[in-house]
Amino acid sequence: MSSAEDARPWPARAAPARAGTAPGQPAGSGQPAAPSAPALATEGLVAGYGDVEVIRGVDLQVHAGQLVAVVGPNGAGKSTLLKAILGLARVMGGRVLADGREISGWRLDRLARLGIGYVPQTDDVFDSLRVSENLAMGGYLLGKAQRAERAEQVLAIFPPLRDKLHRYVGTMSGGERKMTAIARALMLAPRVLILDEPTAGLSAELTDAVLTEQVRALADHGHAVLLVEQKARAALRLADTAAVLVQGRVAMSAPAGEVLASPEMAEIFLGGRVPEKGAAQA
Repeated sequence: MSSAEDARPWPARAAPARAGTAPGQPAGSGQPAAPSAPALATEGLVAGYGDVEVIRGVDLQVHAGQLVAVVGPNGAGKSTLLKAILGLARVMGGRVLADGREISGWRLDRLARLGIGYVPQTDDVFDSLRVSENLAMGGYLLGKAQRAERAEQVLAIFPPLRDKLHRYVGTMSGGERKMTAIARALMLAPRVLILDEPTAGLSAELTDAVLTEQVRALADHGHAVLLVEQKARAALRLADTAAVLVQGRVAMSAPAGEVLASPEMAEIFLGGRVPEKGAAQA
């Protein structure tokens, strides 16, 4: 059973940092403030299954108000990275931190109580239930009054769902289903939201809509958002920073615009080449 300490509310949500403002530095101030601990971080993370290492020495940071994209070719270790963060893969070295507190190997229910939400690539909604019932399931830790209040807050973020509360999710479009999945994860007011390929199976038009109107909007509302996405260019156009995984290692880490513009991107994705150490690091 989770301890009472696990259920303590997170610190007040920080406002999104403006462009050119480092995390922890007040906008408009002449002097930089001491940087706050990332909402979510990995330090030298090594993880895999059994005795097999899949990811090796991954360093990652996500601050409040940031959208961080993890991209890479198939088989790069992106899903294993998320599973290691979420306690679903074996951590063999390094650690996972939330606000500077180690959470390596914690179960999903403990992470939910701590303020970390997760939207998996599949099985992210209950098709046989209405939208309203999916939201209620997302707020399972809340009392009835709190659930109703939180549902109103979530609907303010995703107004199109308000007219669909009585729709069965199984009858909805892919974009509407993904919106419902994200809204359900928001019911516990997570400070950190981890998304695993939210555009899988969606058209190019719906991909842009989900990433722009849902994923980017979450970061703009102050959430720390970690996005694993196979459609790299679409994700990089909207992310703040990005990490490119190749063969379980971070091949490139930089502001997303720099990663998108890098001439090595095509070679990394087509050939799976890992740049020499230091050659493409931010």
